[in-house]
Amino acid sequence: MDFNKQYKEELFDSEVYLELGKKESDPIVKAFLFRMAEMEKKHASIWKEISEKRGIRIGKLGIKDKLMIKLYGIIRKVLGLELTLRLLESNEENDIEKYNELAKSEELDENEREKMREISIDEAVHEEMLTTIKAKDVSDFVYGISDGLIEVLAATSGIAGAVSNPLIVALSGLIVGISGTFSMSIGAYLSTKSEKEINEHKREKVKIQKLVDRGEVSKKLSQILSELGIKDKIAQNISPQLVDVAEDIIAPKIEESPLKSSAVTGLSYIVGAIIPLIPYFLRLGGMLGLITSYVISGISIFFVGFMIGLLSDVNPKKKGLEMMGLGIGAAIVTHLIGLLASLVI
Repeated sequence: MDFNKQYKEELFDSEVYLELGKKESDPIVKAFLFRMAEMEKKHASIWKEISEKRGIRIGKLGIKDKLMIKLYGIIRKVLGLELTLRLLESNEENDIEKYNELAKSEELDENEREKMREISIDEAVHEEMLTTIKAKDVSDFVYGISDGLIEVLAATSGIAGAVSNPLIVALSGLIVGISGTFSMSIGAYLSTKSEKEINEHKREKVKIQKLVDRGEVSKKLSQILSELGIKDKIAQNISPQLVDVAEDIIAPKIEESPLKSSAVTGLSYIVGAIIPLIPYFLRLGGMLGLITSYVISGISIFFVGFMIGLLSDVNPKKKGLEMMGLGIGAAIVTHLIGLLASLVI
């Protein structure tokens, strides 16, 4: 077992959370990050104690580690906190499983194994705390870029198969992108507005039910709590106490603005749509323009897929490669269709 490695990993994570916490403006999130830093520092001190007990010399974080800590601060500014934390987590082993295994290790004595079990519990709390950090705008932006990038890449590839003039290809692709931007923006606006209206109707309905029959509302709350995994008896006992805030449990208020959702979706879509068009606006035509478009689009799709993987708890590299393969594959198929069309024109 590499005791020094275990110590440095926990210390590194502690320093990253501390760095992110210092730069966070939201007081609640700042407190969360400092709490995480303290938790990881405690784990590092346990490894230090275990190592010193065996006469093992513990090293400090190196220059590379310190640069990586600063890099996470920069990534936070570019990608937002949620993606940064998920990126940090993706570089680690499954800590809960790791510490559960260490709690059975013969290399440790009973007291040390107990400390491993305690760390395992901390890591479970750690995972639960991380789920509270959400950045819907970031998620919407990433998915919007994905849509614009892949759709316009496929369309442009098909157009390039039928038309040789790179400027015409670029303008045609831009028209497709602008059309898609309006469509996606309007769709996002109507969807968010409709969701809010339905939600408000549910909340009003619950408020009326509270006035008419509090017992029925209590039953509904009990059912919801049971579905969330709370034991039936406990759910039945606490549900009457929650009737006054029933609407916040049954239909939590949606704060998202339809206009903001529309703007984020439209902006992200057109950002993605422009990427495949860059070579054609630079007057690169023929096979050179096509391959250049594929290369920059492929790299961009992989990066977007990587971020989607982080957001959806899927292997980021695998997700990035999968999306890149599907995106380029679709583009090649539409290019062949464009070539066939050129024979008819």
